[in-house]
Amino acid sequence: MTEKELCKTLALGSLVRGYFHNLRGTLQGLSFQLQILYMKKDTLLSPSAHSNIEKAMELLQKLQNQLEVALEDLNNTNQGPWNLREIMEKELLFWEANLFFKHKIKKEIYEEREVLITLPLNELKGMLCLLEEKLYFSLKEGTYLRIIIGESGKRALTFEMNEPLEEEILQKLANLSGYLQPYASLSLSPTKVELEFKS
Repeated sequence: MTEKELCKTLALGSLVRGYFHNLRGTLQGLSFQLQILYMKKDTLLSPSAHSNIEKAMELLQKLQNQLEVALEDLNNTNQGPWNLREIMEKELLFWEANLFFKHKIKKEIYEEREVLITLPLNELKGMLCLLEEKLYFSLKEGTYLRIIIGESGKRALTFEMNEPLEEEILQKLANLSGYLQPYASLSLSPTKVELEFKS
């Protein structure tokens, strides 16, 4: 990753915090309006629409909760240690918001040994996000993705695929090495991406 790309990534992180703050305010306003509608549902809505308003309120609450968790992660500088399997289980749930990734890519997490990482959580998640975004969206339909934690006794996170990655994707992943370098080293092959942690 070039210095310019790194600066753009850092600036985007600051921008995202601002977006989260603005989204929170908008969602609170929407929640308030839905609550008013819900309190007046008997006079304003037909009985058949009651379940729709209740479902909308549930979904809005779920969205607000997800936003709060994301905002906490962005600001969490706690050093851990963090259990890598638990982190990766949450990461997969996050990325499965993309329906192609959720339904068209077969996934498995396999833990050879427990790996604990001592890094600020926001930096760990940021690092994983950079890697996963480049990797997951390059996978072909039907790819079997095996995520291995602690392979061969290493403090490593390994992504194995049954379909090879294109050379262009491997180069994009290789470009991340500079950003990852303080915390981990990256090894690449067409069917394997390994992130070995230093701490």
